Amino acid sequence: MFRRIFRSPYVKAGTAFLVSGLLLIFINSWLSRTHLSELIAKFNHTMMPVYIGIVLAFLLCPMYNRLVRSFYTALHKRGGLPEQRFGVSLNGAAPVVRKTYDKNPYERSLSLSKGIATLICMVFLFGIVALLGYFVLPAVISSIVNLVNTMPERLTDFAAWSSIHLRRFPEAVNMINSVANAGTTEVIAWVQEHILKNDYTTLAETISTSVLQFIRVFGNVFIGILISVYLLNYKEQLFAITRKIIAATCSEKRARGLSEFAGIINETFISFINGRLLDGAVIGVLTYIIMNAMNMPLPELISVIVGVTNVIPFFGPFIGAIPSALLLLIIEPMQALYFLIMILIIQQIDGNIIGPRIVGHKIGISSFWVLLAVLIGGGLFGFLGMALGVPIFAVFYRYMDKFTSSRLSKKEKKVATSDYLDYSKYNVNKEDIQGSRSPERPARKS
Repeated sequence: MFRRIFRSPYVKAGTAFLVSGLLLIFINSWLSRTHLSELIAKFNHTMMPVYIGIVLAFLLCPMYNRLVRSFYTALHKRGGLPEQRFGVSLNGAAPVVRKTYDKNPYERSLSLSKGIATLICMVFLFGIVALLGYFVLPAVISSIVNLVNTMPERLTDFAAWSSIHLRRFPEAVNMINSVANAGTTEVIAWVQEHILKNDYTTLAETISTSVLQFIRVFGNVFIGILISVYLLNYKEQLFAITRKIIAATCSEKRARGLSEFAGIINETFISFINGRLLDGAVIGVLTYIIMNAMNMPLPELISVIVGVTNVIPFFGPFIGAIPSALLLLIIEPMQALYFLIMILIIQQIDGNIIGPRIVGHKIGISSFWVLLAVLIGGGLFGFLGMALGVPIFAVFYRYMDKFTSSRLSKKEKKVATSDYLDYSKYNVNKEDIQGSRSPERPARKS
C-alpha cells in the first residue's frame, strides 16, 4: 500500500514542490546569515557591463552570423578582393606593382564581411533603441505623469462608483473610501518628510544620487556595447582558446562531452531567449492595437507592461495582467473587465498559435518542469531568475536525458520514456494507449 502511495505522480509532484520550498528557505536563511549575498551583489554590480555585452552579443549573434556568411559568399562570387594594385609610371616605363594588403584574399574577405556585419548590427541596435525612445518612452512617461496627476480625482470617482455598485460589500466600500480620502494627504506627508526635509538637503541628495545612477547606467551600457562588438568579432578566437585548453587538460571523451554540453546550452538559450523576446514584442504590439481599437485608457503603459512580463513563462501573463487590470479598475471599472477578457483571448492565441511558431518546441520540457523552474528561479533570483530559469533547467534536463540514454544504450535497454510508463493501476493496457498515437506525434517528454 505504501509503495503505491509513493509511486503516485501526485505524491511525487507534491514532494518536488516541498523539496523546492525547503531548499529555497534553506538557501535564503544561509545567505542572510553570511556576507556571501553582499559579495555576490558587489560582484554582479562590477560585472554588469560584461553581462550587458554578453546579452547583446547573444541576441545579435544569429543576425551577425547570417550577415557575415552572406557578404563572404557575395565577395567570392565576384572573385574576391583584388590582391594587387598597379601604379602608372610618369616616364612611360613599366607600371610599378604595389601590394595593397598583406593578408590573403580569403582572410581579407572575412574581415570585410565581419566589419560590414558589425556595422549593420550596431545600426539595427541603435535604430531599435531610437524607435523605442522616440515613440514608446515618451508615451509611457506621459501616461505615468497623467496617471499620477489625476490619481486623487480617479480615486474619488472610483469610491463613488464602488458605493453604488458594491454596496453589498460595505467593508470593501469603507476600505476604498479610506484609501481615496487619505491618498493625497499621505502623499503630501511623504513628500514633506522624505524630500523637503532639512532645507531641501534630502532633495539635493536624491537628485545627485539619481544623476550619478543615470551616469553609471549609461556607462555600463556603453561599455557593454563595446564588449558585445568584441565578442561578435573575436568569438571564434575565444572558442579556439577554450578548445585548446580543453584539449590540453581533458581526455578526448571528456572533450567531446564538454563540446556537446556547450552545443546544448547554445541551442537552448538562443531558441528560448530570442523566441521569448520576439513573442513578448508581438503580444505587446497586439495588446496596444486592441486597446486603442476599444478606446481603453493607458494603452502605451499597459502594452509595455504586458509585453515585458510576457517574457516570463507560465506566470508572465498573470504578472502583467493583474496590475494593469487594477489600474483600469481605478480609472474605468468596466474597462478592467473587458481588459481581462481581452488578455484571456490574447493568451489563448499566443499559447496555441503565436508562441509555438515563434518559440517552437525546442525546449523539450513539459509544463510541470516549466512551472518548477520558474518557481525556483524566481524565488532565488527574482525577475531574472523567472526569465532564465526555464532555459537553464532545460539545459540540465536535456543533458541528463542524453546521459541516461547513452547509459541505457550501453546496457542494451530501452531508451524511450514511453517504454517505462505504467498504467496498470488504472487497469489500462499500455500498448493500447501507445498504439492510439500517430507515428508523427511521439510521446511527450515528462
